Amino acid sequence: MLNRTLSKLQWISVFMLCGGVILVQWKPAQATKVVVEQNPLLGFGAIAIAVLCSGFAGVYFEKVLKSSDTSLWVRNIQMYLSGIVVTLAGVYLSDGAEVKEKGFFYGYTYYVWFVIFLASVGGLYTSIVVKYTDNIMKGFSAAAAIVLSTIASVMLFGLQITLTFALGALLVCVSIYLYGLPRQDTTSIQQGETTSKERVGV
Repeated sequence: MLNRTLSKLQWISVFMLCGGVILVQWKPAQATKVVVEQNPLLGFGAIAIAVLCSGFAGVYFEKVLKSSDTSLWVRNIQMYLSGIVVTLAGVYLSDGAEVKEKGFFYGYTYYVWFVIFLASVGGLYTSIVVKYTDNIMKGFSAAAAIVLSTIASVMLFGLQITLTFALGALLVCVSIYLYGLPRQDTTSIQQGETTSKERVGV
């Protein structure tokens, strides 16, 4: 769709990033007394569909941003307007009675508005990253944000760092570094080899 290929090193860094994020968010299962019926196959299928839709949407969004002259801010307004419509429909379908009784902004404290502000800034930041880099780099930045937020939790709330988190954070950092390395320009090497062969032939 974007007519772009990744180098072998970049593919390695992408899979390394996946492993790092898995280790960072890994939590050992704890036995509970409550028995909950689960369908692993249905859950896996739902996650697979969500991942495919998210990946396709991200790539298509990058294509829309980079293939048109429309302003980045106009694209954000268009995208968020559609999101507002879908979200409002979901709110009124699930909590329509309470919204009519107490009002839409019931329970909105300063903390809620601050979270909304942070989410809005995060959306704009994501659009800028996709516009001027690519959708894969957006994934790398999200992984880095997970690591940084966990480190902040350690400093602010005394969260204990495990060995799996340390290994995962290391993999994330290394993968970001490897993905950002410039590609090796092989044209000059090939030209040099061709010239040397011609000299040997002469």
